[in-house]
Amino acid sequence: MSYVRLEAWIGGEWLEVDAVSVTVMDSALTLSFEPQRSETAYRSLIWEPLENFLREYREEPVVVVPLGRNLPVMFGPGAAGPFRLAETSGK
Repeated sequence: MSYVRLEAWIGGEWLEVDAVSVTVMDSALTLSFEPQRSETAYRSLIWEPLENFLREYREEPVVVVPLGRNLPVMFGPGAAGPFRLAETSGK
């Protein structure tokens, strides 16, 4: 069965995104992403909340956490991304 997952262009390659986070006044706000089975689920459960999240916190630095990587990646205000969806054959 194939899944649709969220990826970000980081360091010259597309990496699966485990979470996107921003810290505002000592409070961390984080979105985590599970692979979905369809593009419709991806759009409603991942893409729309991500767009709203990035729009809401566009003036703050955004941290993207690639799945399976130890080091998160920080983007400047308004510079997070690009993101895309990708199909994968496993979860």
